[in-house]
This record gives sequence, structure tokens and C-alpha cells, in this order.
Amino acid sequence: MPQARARVYSTEAIPLKRMDFGEADRIITLFTPGMGKVRAIARGVRRPTSRMAGHLELFTHSDLMLARGRELDVVTQASTVASFRALREDLVKSSQAYHLAELVDAFLQDRDENRAVFLLLQAALEALDASELAPERTARGELVEPHILRQAQDERCNLVARHFELQLLAAVGFRPQLYSCLSCEAPIVAEANGYSVALGGVLCPGCVPGEASARPIATDTLKLLRFLQRTAPVSDVSVAAPPGTLRDAERLLREVLEFVLERRLRAAEFVHHVAETAAGYRA
Repeated sequence: MPQARARVYSTEAIPLKRMDFGEADRIITLFTPGMGKVRAIARGVRRPTSRMAGHLELFTHSDLMLARGRELDVVTQASTVASFRALREDLVKSSQAYHLAELVDAFLQDRDENRAVFLLLQAALEALDASELAPERTARGELVEPHILRQAQDERCNLVARHFELQLLAAVGFRPQLYSCLSCEAPIVAEANGYSVALGGVLCPGCVPGEASARPIATDTLKLLRFLQRTAPVSDVSVAAPPGTLRDAERLLREVLEFVLERRLRAAEFVHHVAETAAGYRA
């Protein structure tokens, strides 16, 4: 006879989203390395005296003890592995974290184990949390203006998000083809290439006219996407990309993600709104 599953189990987890329930409880969607997404209830966690509340904040990496339930598992103990406090206290960083969490929630089904995606999300959150830049000096020894440093930090967060998107697409079976033409399979070189969201990759100049879904893709944008796709650890992402190229890559990848998911990404709109507000404030 098959051995019965233990009623109580422990796991690492990162909360992706939450919903208040009853007077003091909260239903949390947890992302775990061994069981994928798990919906669990944290009883009394909204009370001021709760000892678990801080360990179950969104995007916190925690060690949990849970009891299996009929419909929802129950969180019984929690301790923090990494709080990512700097991430949660910065609106630009936290908006990107909401976006990453929405993508994981959308691409993976409940109990769909994917350790690679868990490690990818963990690394992205670590990179966002650590993306604050120290004050720098110009060649004359003058301190760089704070708004310039802030802009560089925001661009770093943008790169982390784009890297995550490309690596996630690869992990779930939708890796964009960026190195050879989807139609004739010729190697792609720096020319007037096109990209087809519907087909999932790049087309050479000779094949672009024959594909109605193809749109032009700038050479610098393609180079950035290639770099992010082939760079596995996000810690190795240290390229300086022009703001226009970053915006083009963001727009293209959003189209790709929404096409694959067949839905709009709400957190991506929030990221855009936060970025516009921050840019207006710095101006």
C-alpha cells in the first residue's frame, strides 16, 4: 500500500499574493521549490500580536511549517530566511517584484513543481533588493547628483526584470528564438531584422516581407535581449543599456508575455505608472 503523506510538513516559500479572510486570517499563495504554488491560510496573522505576520510578508523568503487541510493548508510556524526589506520599502523595486510575482502566478498551476523558477525568482528578488547604488564621484571628484544615481538604480531594476522575463519564458517552454531566422533558419546578423510575437522570434530581412506579424526590431534591442537570454545568473547582468533600448525591450517582452498568457499584465501597468511618476518627480 502507498505510504500516507505526513499531515505536517516544512518547506521554503515566497509569498506571491494574499487575500484577507474573516476577521484576522489571511489566505496566501506561497511559491515553494518542491511543490510549486500552494494556497494556505495563516490564522490570526492580521492581529497586532501575531508572531508570524512579519515572516509572511509578500516576497519574503521564509521557512514554514504547514499542516495539510481539506481545501487549504494551514501555516503553523514561520521564520524568515531573507526579508528583502530594502525591496519592500522602495516603490520602484516593489513594483517590479509585484510584476515578477504575477508572472510566476500566471505561468504555473497550483502544485506544479518547478525548482528552476523558484531559484530564478529568489535570485531576482535578491538582485532587486541589492540594487541600491553607492554615491559616486566624477572625474573632477564631485559627487554624482542623487537623481542620476536613482535613475541608474531604476535602470538596473529594469534589467533585472527583463532578465527574469526571458529566463522564465525559457523555463516554461516559450524561449524566444533570437539567433536564427524562424523562417529560413539563416543566422541573424546586425541588419534590418524583424520580430514576430505570434511566431516567437526573429526573422531576417529577406523573410520579414512574407510574415504579416513581423515588426522591426532595433539592432541594439536585439543585442540586449540576446545578452540577457544567454546570461544565466542575474548577478552577471552588468551591461549599460541606453534608456530607449531598455524601453523597447520592455515593450516587446510585454507583448510576448501577454500573447503567451492571453491576458493583460496588471502589475506591468503598475510598474509603468510608478516609473513615470518617479521620472516626473526627478525632473
